[in-house]
Amino acid sequence: MTLPAHPAVTSPLLDDMSGALTFGRLAVQPGMVLHEGGARLLVLNSRNAAGEYGQRQELLVAAVTEGDARATWFHAWSMGLSVDFARSKTATAQAPQPSNRRWWLAVSLDGRGRYTGANGYRDGSPCTICAPRPLDPSRPNYEPCRNAHAHAWNVVGNWDRVAPGTSHYVLGPTAETLDRAREIAADTCERIRTLGHL
Repeated sequence: MTLPAHPAVTSPLLDDMSGALTFGRLAVQPGMVLHEGGARLLVLNSRNAAGEYGQRQELLVAAVTEGDARATWFHAWSMGLSVDFARSKTATAQAPQPSNRRWWLAVSLDGRGRYTGANGYRDGSPCTICAPRPLDPSRPNYEPCRNAHAHAWNVVGNWDRVAPGTSHYVLGPTAETLDRAREIAADTCERIRTLGHL
């Protein structure tokens, strides 16, 4: 399948991405850029949920460019497939490459889609989740983080269960510091809320 040419986009969320690869549809994760219907869609969240007709894979996505938004929607939106059907489907997507500059952020939005804050994780940074649990909880152990993406995604999954109906994103900007990564996330959330794309 030949994908249409798209203008280049400069976003710290899209640094160090792979070329377009084929994945099983159920393997699509937040941070990937899904190529579907002639548009590129940044996956903001992914979850499986029980629905009226069985388990569904729900992807919360946003358009990468204005052209992608014109082909789809000018706001973040959810697209879902039955898990049974998705097992047999493939998807074309670009995946973020491992980088010690990539922060994985669990982003919380208010009811109007505005950024309210983010928990951040980075591979190689000191991490209590990857370290053995201490006997004394007041003296945590730290080890280099081995799976920052999963940590952010798990936090968002917990927030989705505690506060259903609200929006949470998993964003993976490249930045030197967590504060800068949060600034990028806030700007990205505002662009999605107001412009409808990155």
